[in-house]
Amino acid sequence: MAEIFRPVYHADPATSKRVNASFPGAIRKKSPTWWIRYYTPDGRRHKVKGYTDKKATETKAAELERRGIREDAGIIDPSDTHAKTPLAEHLQDFDRYLTARGNTPAYVSKTITRICVCLDACRFVRIADIQPSAVVEFLAGLRQGTKDAAGKSTKTANDYLAAVKGFTRWLWRDKRTGVDALAGLSQLANGDADIRHARRDFQPEELQRFLDAARTSPRSIRNLPGIDRYYLYLTACATGFRASELASMMPESFDLDGETPAATVQGTCTKNKRQAVQPLPHDVAGTLREYLRDKPSGAPVWPGKWNTRAFLMVQADLQAAREQWLKTAQNAPQRERMEQSDFLAYCDGQGRYADFHALRHSFITMVGKAGVSPKEHQDLARHSTYTLTSRYTHSRFYDLAAAVQSLPIPVTPSTGREVLSATGTDSHRAQNSLGPFLGL
Repeated sequence: MAEIFRPVYHADPATSKRVNASFPGAIRKKSPTWWIRYYTPDGRRHKVKGYTDKKATETKAAELERRGIREDAGIIDPSDTHAKTPLAEHLQDFDRYLTARGNTPAYVSKTITRICVCLDACRFVRIADIQPSAVVEFLAGLRQGTKDAAGKSTKTANDYLAAVKGFTRWLWRDKRTGVDALAGLSQLANGDADIRHARRDFQPEELQRFLDAARTSPRSIRNLPGIDRYYLYLTACATGFRASELASMMPESFDLDGETPAATVQGTCTKNKRQAVQPLPHDVAGTLREYLRDKPSGAPVWPGKWNTRAFLMVQADLQAAREQWLKTAQNAPQRERMEQSDFLAYCDGQGRYADFHALRHSFITMVGKAGVSPKEHQDLARHSTYTLTSRYTHSRFYDLAAAVQSLPIPVTPSTGREVLSATGTDSHRAQNSLGPFLGL
């Protein structure tokens, strides 16, 4: 049976420091902390530190004794061992699990980093420390930001939440804990409305001037000459491919000689890990054919690490295009009006950006205006749902007005007299507009 006791030690009466029993004038004292002494069925003796509270120590002693009996009988709860293991070690196992599932290194790295940030901020050390309230406070601080860094959007906060919830769900499924501590924690509301880096599409004239500015640019930006940036932007507008996808493309990725020209990105480089094959307009395919003729096979068409900061190229070429456009002003008042316009602006008055990903927005918007079906629109955008595709489609007011004007609503033409009578503006009613008698 387990036994609890308070160890005895000797202390110097002058300083109360522990000393040997042979110390002159040493006095005996009992430790304020209770200890536990118990035996396991195999005959081994164990000594474990308890608490200053006697009842709490007795409860722990009984539990240790029962656990020793279960272990001797071969009834071992795996969660008992995992509960003592630091979360950092569990996270290493989760890292290997994600990799074994076939996820890309970039996805695994981003997921593990987000989990680490959450665990460190919440000061979770072991599984028992995980609390939903602490995670909610962490997400609130993430959105609020600091004086040195801007806050994250609700969508980004939900991405952090999804990462840490995936980790706790794996702990439960892998029998490392008896319950998923974050199972009841739902995503934050209004994630779609809280967009910190909104994007816009390019107007047709903007796109033309932007492409011309890149094509004629004498500068190399991110190690890409102007002519290379021109064909890069052109391909992005014609396919909707992302920057990382375009960076992986080689001359073999283009099939420009068939009846249906197409561009292909392998599944290892796409966001949804599926091979993407996009048809190309014939005029775009024709100009790409000339451009790719001298490109070496087996090498990226647009080499380098430009895709990590692709917005810098777009920002510089937009600025050059805007400066060229401003020079076309005929007089000072016209130039002043042009300078106040959002035309070719990297960030417009609504806080929307025309960065590299905005080229994908432009592609999806142009596809939507081409009159394709919702399913075709979704397939070309390579989205899982049409709701997501609709977020990328930017319909301006005049586009909506043109659509309304084309509605086949039957209207019976009215004569001028009928219109005046219906609106109360004919001559007779005008005379009586002051009242039943005052107008006579």
